[in-house]
Amino acid sequence: MGTTIVIGHLNPDTDNIAATIGITALLRSEGKEAVPYKKGNLNNETDWVLEYSNFKDQIQDLPNENLPEKQRVFLVDFNETAQAPVDLSKIKLVGLVDHHKLAGNWQTEEPIIFRVEPVGSSCTIVAKMFWEKNIAVSSELATLLLCGIISDTLNLSSPTTTEEDRQWVAALAKQSGGNVNDLADKLFEAKSDLSAFTPAEVVKLDYKVFTFGTKRIGIGVVETVKPENVKKIEGDLKQVLSRMKKEENLDLAYLGIVDILKKQTELLLISDEEKTVAMKSFSDIVISGDNLVLRGIVSRKKQIVPAMEKVVKEING
Repeated sequence: MGTTIVIGHLNPDTDNIAATIGITALLRSEGKEAVPYKKGNLNNETDWVLEYSNFKDQIQDLPNENLPEKQRVFLVDFNETAQAPVDLSKIKLVGLVDHHKLAGNWQTEEPIIFRVEPVGSSCTIVAKMFWEKNIAVSSELATLLLCGIISDTLNLSSPTTTEEDRQWVAALAKQSGGNVNDLADKLFEAKSDLSAFTPAEVVKLDYKVFTFGTKRIGIGVVETVKPENVKKIEGDLKQVLSRMKKEENLDLAYLGIVDILKKQTELLLISDEEKTVAMKSFSDIVISGDNLVLRGIVSRKKQIVPAMEKVVKEING
């Protein structure tokens, strides 16, 4: 059958990495050869989580050379083709697990595992898959999956949070023996430390490209309990965004500073084009210098992307 590569989207976050390792463990428990990979730098939160859960160095960087033709690949935590770390036309897709809206025209040669569920974290789905197959989860993996859910749902406070997320947080916390709120504090503290990254790396830490009709939109987010640290390099971040907009042939480019404590997002705007779309997309906004503060907005997946996609499509017919 051959080895299966398990990998998430470009510029992976904690949920992505945890779910990737989780799916790999699930495949291995079924006697299949599987290897977890990533493409892009990890933020400090994810590094901390891997160390804390004893999975440090358990995930490899995807080689730069081309994969073998028809390489078996299991995709995790995305289904937007623009976010793929591999050439989807050349691989053999054997599975996909995600919690974002369904995008693209997915076709396979044979039936595969394909799960796209409306929950707050891909790790929630992975935990369910272990339970459905009656396969035990180690305490280390329970800790890893728990961190993934806490991170992606902002400790169950994000509007993406579902009752299933709450149930699995409780179950995984019981198995791992961790205190959820204490763990969340440590995650968000680590996530907020950007001192080791250049402005370009900060923009790319949690950055995705979306296709809205015929338009390509780049949206990065920095989730933090210390937004003032991000604001110190605002000018550099905007320069990076402007450069990326040209180099990646984007129609719009944004970076949102998500204030976890205040439950709001400050959108860094680099031109009138970005400002026009943002002003039309959101109602509860405050003008802050050249930027816009979106009150009550913390989720790119459920709040920012749907609102912007609607406006972009309306503007462009």
